[in-house]
Amino acid sequence: MLRDITIGQFYSVKSPVHELDPRVKIRFVIVFIILSLLDKNIYLFGLLTIVFMTALIVSNVPVKHMVKGMRGIIIFILICSMINIFTVYGDVLLKIGGITITAEGILKAVYVFWRMLLIIFMSSLLMYTTTPTELTDGLEKCFAIKGNVAMGITIALRFIPVLMEELDRIMKAQEMRGAEFDKGGPVKRIKSLRTVIIPLFQNSIDRAKCLADAMDSRCYTGGKNRTKLRPLKYKKQDYIVYAILLVLLIVGIYFIIKF
Repeated sequence: MLRDITIGQFYSVKSPVHELDPRVKIRFVIVFIILSLLDKNIYLFGLLTIVFMTALIVSNVPVKHMVKGMRGIIIFILICSMINIFTVYGDVLLKIGGITITAEGILKAVYVFWRMLLIIFMSSLLMYTTTPTELTDGLEKCFAIKGNVAMGITIALRFIPVLMEELDRIMKAQEMRGAEFDKGGPVKRIKSLRTVIIPLFQNSIDRAKCLADAMDSRCYTGGKNRTKLRPLKYKKQDYIVYAILLVLLIVGIYFIIKF
């Protein structure tokens, strides 16, 4: 499962979404997330689901590839969402001992799970369809932050799949030496992870140092005076997406007020 994690990776394929200006995609995702957090409204969530599925189809990113890279996160979200079933007061559907299941709890669990999936999938689609350089330039322009800060954020996001691959490799190497990570109680399993955590930290520091040396050897410098090889320029399709974003915002607010 660790090997399958693909969060933060760029999926290289030709599509209209890949060709969009990164500023458009970043602002679209921000509005999408804000709308998903404003209210638990089935009409609003249905609209956001349609928007996401449309963007996913147009992006040519395989659904299997996205879901496969997020199985662990989906399971974690599902477990966290199910807690609402037993902690929200309302009309009792089932009571077993001290455990009470309510209709309101089930409804809230569904909305929490639905909301988190939309947010994580849409955010991941942004990274799947945007190169590290484009993402850095987009963050720098959208939030008026320094180039070094934007670069740091981008590198941190891109390090996630790299570290997962490194963790998987170290665990397999330790298993070949007789280490057992899936046997024994919780305390024993935590102790067995010591043989993994220390090499992982060491390899992470080495990778960071190699990256810094590579950037220094290419004379990388951040700041206001840094020029761009490919300056960001809006195209016709970018203005069309901005118009779609405005319509989405208006319709989303209408659903919130009306329903």
